[in-house]
Amino acid sequence: MAAELKDLAPLLLQRERDSHRDIDVELLTNTLRGGHAANVRRKNAEAAISQHLVLSKREAAFQNHTERYNSALSKTFHYVKLIQSSNVDSDDQQIMYDAIGEKLPIQVHRSMFIPTLENQADDEQQAHWLPLATSYRILGAYAQTELGHGSNVQGLETTAVYDKNSQEFVINSPTLTSRKWWPGGLGKTATHAVAHAQLRIDGQHKGVQAFIVPLRSLKDHTPLPGVEVGDIGPKVGFNSLDNGYAVFHNVRIPRCNMRYAKVLPDGTFIKPPSSKLVYLTMTQIRAYLILKLGLALGAATTITTRFSAVRVQGRKVNTSGSDLALTTENPVLDYQNQQHALLPLVALSYAANFAGRAMVDMHDKVLAMVTSGQPDFAAQSAELHAISSGLKGWLADHVNDGIEHCRRLCGGHGFLQSSNLAHIFAESVGACTYEGTADVLVQQHARYLLKQLGSLRPSHPQDAEAPADFLSRSDFYANPKLRCSASNAAEFGSFKSPR
Repeated sequence: MAAELKDLAPLLLQRERDSHRDIDVELLTNTLRGGHAANVRRKNAEAAISQHLVLSKREAAFQNHTERYNSALSKTFHYVKLIQSSNVDSDDQQIMYDAIGEKLPIQVHRSMFIPTLENQADDEQQAHWLPLATSYRILGAYAQTELGHGSNVQGLETTAVYDKNSQEFVINSPTLTSRKWWPGGLGKTATHAVAHAQLRIDGQHKGVQAFIVPLRSLKDHTPLPGVEVGDIGPKVGFNSLDNGYAVFHNVRIPRCNMRYAKVLPDGTFIKPPSSKLVYLTMTQIRAYLILKLGLALGAATTITTRFSAVRVQGRKVNTSGSDLALTTENPVLDYQNQQHALLPLVALSYAANFAGRAMVDMHDKVLAMVTSGQPDFAAQSAELHAISSGLKGWLADHVNDGIEHCRRLCGGHGFLQSSNLAHIFAESVGACTYEGTADVLVQQHARYLLKQLGSLRPSHPQDAEAPADFLSRSDFYANPKLRCSASNAAEFGSFKSPR
């Protein structure tokens, strides 16, 4: 006798799982999560959040922007209290933060402000600022984007003029469009910002440089003299975050607040070892974002696959008695059109996960070269920038299109906030814009490939492999008679093998 519809879902889901017992779920999960030990730590850290009275709350669907920010601010307090009282290490801190389920007002402080201090401040600056930042006694924003300029960094209008007499920089927002616009945490939370501005010394332009600018009083959190700040309002997503604006009116900061590049007391400008390091923080965000995109699509496809396995539609025909044991209807997942739409997105989520981990590893290696003082990191840095640009631009568009497609594949139920698909999309779709849109990033990616193409010499497919080596074998791969000779997983994953 067929089960009642209300009791059918868990039975169908279990049947689907039983039919794929050849898949080692634990092994696969450990692979996706960085190994068995890392997965155990993840589960323990997530359990600490799920058992917390405040951090486990999920009320976002019923809150407006102001309510979500206030709630997130409360969660920020309890999150910091939890990691400090329990002496949680940095890896578990990140897992706990992700388990909260939404961005907190300290998002940019954690992901951009602290890494910038760690990687691009000198020893004296680190000794002063890092203890304050890591203990959350100051909260930082990363103020690069302006109302009038985003991807075109060289077009930024904020100015920093060096005053020799006082040995200070005078920061100004000379136009309406020069106001900093969009930085997370800037609206209400941040006490300081890494602000990018056009440096001028004795009337000479020295390019875009970065400065640590105090924004609010550490006593009562009011804006400091000359600083105008505020929240830019509700967005499509990230409404727990106070993305804000800042306007500077003759704000003076000491000479030592300049980051990475240097200006001596007499006004002599000392260039940084590499101008590319000014943007290393954004490259870091881009590399880690690729992994996050994979996890977001993985969550969406998991929800959609489970729904498709238990949602029944249409009568079965020409079936045996065993097929009718549970239901006389077809699970949606059995339909080829559902599989055709869903399974490529499942595959993409895996590919993005593995690509993301490779990018994080590549970034960490370049960062290690920089921090250890190795002088020959330029080539690796350029390669990191090019690959992360191409992957981020392509994946952001395809992942978010995929999440929206998952919502549609769930029919009317996907339109409910309780499906969580709308939340996943709203919190992820911003990646199509921030840290570079696809149309901009693909040009940076292509420029690198063209440069490599001009410098590569012809090579054989069995030569040492590098990311751009395939360009020297374009004629080889364009051969219409070429056939794949790979016979194992390693050969399928290598450009060295003839295809």
